[in-house]
Amino acid sequence: MSKVAILGGTFDPIHLGHLLIAEQAYNTFSLDKVIFMPAGAPPHKTEKRIVDGSRRLKMVKLAIRDNPHFSYSDYELKKEGRSYTADTLRYFKELNPDHKVYFIIGADSLLDIFSWREPDYLLENGHFIVARRPGYPLDNIHLDERYQPYLEHIHIMEGILIDISSSKIRERIRTGQSIRYQTRDAVISYIEKERLYRGD
Repeated sequence: MSKVAILGGTFDPIHLGHLLIAEQAYNTFSLDKVIFMPAGAPPHKTEKRIVDGSRRLKMVKLAIRDNPHFSYSDYELKKEGRSYTADTLRYFKELNPDHKVYFIIGADSLLDIFSWREPDYLLENGHFIVARRPGYPLDNIHLDERYQPYLEHIHIMEGILIDISSSKIRERIRTGQSIRYQTRDAVISYIEKERLYRGD
């Protein structure tokens, strides 16, 4: 059975933290592929203005183009309405029944997962690779009765953490600061060409 992991996110813009987490997950869990999936209309960012999906997808393509075990999906961008992880899991399970589907998420997302749509379906039918984040302790999660039926589907990843965020990148661009070494050079060139995040 092939093991495929989905790394979802707004990717506004994609940065080296996303790429590092994906590569570590690929190696740590012997994955066959990591699929980057830009969110279409994320339910938790209803008030936030984000760059249109075609440009965010273009930046993803530029960032991953030289890595043969990275790919992308525009499923959530093309899907009408809000992007819910439960819908994405159903889609991929129906598309490839022989695939074991993982989601790469942060510790903060795992601790919040019971506020998501259909959390029990997600935890029963998907697998979650969870990257630790400072301030979000996971050591006692096995004591929480909500998670206990699904512990075999929750995989904590110990890895390198770097403090880069899309919001910090956008702010640096807006204030005229360099974002070199925070995302791929091809992404930086695209941002400059399209005059993204400048606030003008």
